Amino acid sequence: MENRILVIGDELFGGKGEAANRFVEAVLCREPSRPVQFSVNVPVAVSLSQIRSRLSADIIGKNAGRIVMGLGLRELNHGGADGASVANLLTSLVTELVNKTQSRLFLLTIPSEMFPIAVNEVEYLNSSIREICELNKNRITLLDFAKFAEVFKEKQMERGKFGRSLFMENGEATSLCCMLLALYLQDKLVEDLKEM
Repeated sequence: MENRILVIGDELFGGKGEAANRFVEAVLCREPSRPVQFSVNVPVAVSLSQIRSRLSADIIGKNAGRIVMGLGLRELNHGGADGASVANLLTSLVTELVNKTQSRLFLLTIPSEMFPIAVNEVEYLNSSIREICELNKNRITLLDFAKFAEVFKEKQMERGKFGRSLFMENGEATSLCCMLLALYLQDKLVEDLKEM
C-alpha cells in the first residue's frame, strides 16, 4: 500500500523511540488530510540477524509503500560488533527487501557521537549505508542524519555557552536530538509524499 509507512529502528530513535513517535505526530500535524498509515517498530529489541530471519512477518508482511530504517546502533552498542560486520548484515537485509518488495526504502545514517567509544566504526557503517543508497538510487533514499546533525552542532557551537547538546556523554540521544530527528524525517517524508 503506497500510503502505508513502516518505521523500524533502534536506539538511534531514542531509548523509547521518542523520535519515531514525534515524527509520526509531526507528519500528521503538517498533513492532517493526507491518507497515510504508520506502523512504528521502534526501538527494536532484537538483532539485525533476528530481524532478517523474521523479515516476512515483521517487515514484508506490513505491506508498506515506504520503509524508514534506522538500524545498526544497537549492534554496535550491545552486540560487540564492528562497523564492517554490521554493514554486511544491513546490506543483506536491504538487498532482500529490494528483491522481495516494491517498497521504497529510506536509510538513516548514524551520528558518530552516538557511539563515542569507536567513532571510526560508525563512520565505516555510514559509508556503507551511503554506498548502498548510491547503488540503488531508484529504490533507496539516503537520509543523512549524521551530516544534518553535524551541521546543527556547528550552528549550536556558534551560540557558545547557550548551545544545547544533541547527545549525552555516553552517546545517548537527548530530547533535543529526538526532536531534531523527528523534524528532519518529517521534512523528508512530506517532501517525498508530495513528489509522488
